[in-house]
Amino acid sequence: MVQLTFLGSCQEIGRSGFLVTGHDESILVDYGVKFQNPVGLPVPISTDDLQGVILTHAHLDHSGAVPQVLSDSDVVSLFCTPATRDLTALLLHDMFKVTTSPLPYAHHDIRRVFDQCQPTAYEDTLPLGREFEMTLFNAGHIPGSAMVSLSIDGRRILFTGDFNALPSRLHAGVRLNLPRHDVVVTESTYARRVNPPREEIERALVASIIDTMDRGGVALIPAFAVGRSQEIMCILEQYGITRDYPVYVDGLARDVNEIVMQHPNYIACPREFERAVRHTRLIHDSRDRHRVIHKGGVIISPAGMLKGGASKMLFENLYDDPSNTIILVSFQIPGTPGAELLSTRQVTLNRRVLRVRAEVRYHHLSSHSDTNGLMELLMRVPGDPEFYVVHGEPESCDALAQALTDSGHQAYVPEMGDSFEV
Repeated sequence: MVQLTFLGSCQEIGRSGFLVTGHDESILVDYGVKFQNPVGLPVPISTDDLQGVILTHAHLDHSGAVPQVLSDSDVVSLFCTPATRDLTALLLHDMFKVTTSPLPYAHHDIRRVFDQCQPTAYEDTLPLGREFEMTLFNAGHIPGSAMVSLSIDGRRILFTGDFNALPSRLHAGVRLNLPRHDVVVTESTYARRVNPPREEIERALVASIIDTMDRGGVALIPAFAVGRSQEIMCILEQYGITRDYPVYVDGLARDVNEIVMQHPNYIACPREFERAVRHTRLIHDSRDRHRVIHKGGVIISPAGMLKGGASKMLFENLYDDPSNTIILVSFQIPGTPGAELLSTRQVTLNRRVLRVRAEVRYHHLSSHSDTNGLMELLMRVPGDPEFYVVHGEPESCDALAQALTDSGHQAYVPEMGDSFEV
């Protein structure tokens, strides 16, 4: 009997974790955190029969609690792409610096991500324990992101992780021609959203930047350190912005750029990215920020929702000048400063209400599939699989499950802690 247990990411985005058990062996796919106070964790597991931990990608909602499992048993191996390994360690170190909530492992346990990792390339099939086999497929989400395919007892289970069906400047898009599977555990982040054509969003982004440069202002682009910052860099390189105006990179994105450069096989156009890196300038400290703010230009900086990092510091110096523009390029979770900015044109930081006089633009460059992209991939999976819908708000999970049911498939929306015989 093969059992699939949902440890987290059920009708929510955060603390992803899935346990597959069979023949007295188990495999863990992802083990992330949810940023709340205290930090939300997946259902605890025993490592006694654990044959390995597999990471779909580096984002902390998928990776943030992995050191806890690795520290519980130093014989358990971590399997992921080399890019995911390096990016995960970077994000874990950063989380330790900024979180005020206790975490279930020590800072030195982050080293286990390297020490216990067996780097795995796309398309390679590896035996895990006596009964399992694993294959990673490109997910097209961020550098190194993967879908995980597990085989046991002639059954094949696919964990999509986060995926993007459409190509972007940074990624070629998800691998669409997948092999047969019996079970699919799928994300549903944007199951109720249809994105505009990407080229349309890119052109609007570039127009916002040019408008700001023409009036002598600063264009601040708060962006996720992993994936989104690099995507923005490639767009600005492609449209000649890096040639015509000074473009700066600040915060954690600087370190991410170095890691991505070390793993060119995990992005679509390494040469274009190298040019973008070469044509952008780094902000190293507060003196650099002060100089750039007065000189003008484009600044790409985490955090993407203005919750912290360099973008928060920059915003506090730019928000009250109408010549500047704050350009948001990702979904803004309700309750974050970025969401407040979009809805009210003011931001509450450190108990101060900042009434924003700078222009505010929103150009959403998603690294997740919308409802059409989700269905495009899922309907192409051979084998008439049954679906388990996770990693979305309740309405998104229900919407995707209903669409799959209407297409003639069995689809379930699990609760945290649920187990199914598959």
